[in-house]
Amino acid sequence: MKGAAAVGAAFGVSGMGVLGTRSALAATGAPRVIWLQGQGCTGCSVSLLNTINYMTVDTLLLNTIDLKYDTTVMAAAGAAAVAAAETNRARPGYVLVVEGAIPTGASGKYCTLWPGMTMHDAVRLYAKNAAAVLAVGTCACYGGMSAGKPNPTNAKGVRSILSGKTVISIPGCPASPDWIIGTIAYYIKYGKAPARDAVGRPTDYYGKRIHDQCPFRPDYDKGVGAAGLGSSGCMYSYGCNGPETYSDCPNRMWNSPAAGAAGVNWCIGARTPCQGCTQPDFPDGRSPFYKLGADGVSGATTTSGTTGATTTNGGTTTGGGTNGTTGATTTTGGTTGGATNGTTGATTTTAGG
Repeated sequence: MKGAAAVGAAFGVSGMGVLGTRSALAATGAPRVIWLQGQGCTGCSVSLLNTINYMTVDTLLLNTIDLKYDTTVMAAAGAAAVAAAETNRARPGYVLVVEGAIPTGASGKYCTLWPGMTMHDAVRLYAKNAAAVLAVGTCACYGGMSAGKPNPTNAKGVRSILSGKTVISIPGCPASPDWIIGTIAYYIKYGKAPARDAVGRPTDYYGKRIHDQCPFRPDYDKGVGAAGLGSSGCMYSYGCNGPETYSDCPNRMWNSPAAGAAGVNWCIGARTPCQGCTQPDFPDGRSPFYKLGADGVSGATTTSGTTGATTTNGGTTTGGGTNGTTGATTTTGGTTGGATNGTTGATTTTAGG
């Protein structure tokens, strides 16, 4: 327990915030939460642990929800952890949170939660008695990075697994802690899912295009682009997916410094293109993340992810993958080439030709 508390403290979680004896933690009547983690990087859990704008993770765990199972923050392990999950599954009415994609290949055996329980089986089993199902992060929502080509595990999102069940999708790579906390708070207050768009995202957070909120939109309208990656200005010519991506990143930003305060930065603020990580077709449909126009210098580009990427520094022609999955090409003094299927196909030249 001391060791677990020390790890929790390193992530900004108080000793009481690390799950031990659950009866001592949650407020009376708080909704029970079972958090399952599948094929992913745990980035959304780490993002949640950094929450501070709406509430700290201490307040979330101590006063807001009754977290019964979450392998990232619970002290229990082995049989005790499994018992906590299974005991609460038998009591309907909990909130099921799913993080990470669900591998369906090899009968789901690419990802097991404990002996005899695959992630694929667990999601379907635990969803039966759940009052609400939240998919947190793009992997859980739509497959995300875990389902990127060639997807050998046949990973899928929760919505593909649970047909006929309402799933609240909170995508992002990772999801902002505000999107997660805000959605949980809405459910607690109103006892129902918030208004959602066609792909299950709460419209409060995903109702507007990044393009329409971007501070560089006036530059776009004037046809003025950034001088290059790392430069201030509109990144559309460098493959920005803002025109096709929905979220409130430009206004909310990331890494809130205090309660009630907006974050300190976001992707375009860091002078790099939006990669479209909240979209159902991320990453394959948003790839390559960096691409130039036909002249190899600036020029407008599509944002559908169907053209190859090229970076030039004095080169004369461009190339890259035709399906837009990666297919990057870099030149410093001549012509370029690339793979026709866009899966690897990197080419580098230094002196022309």
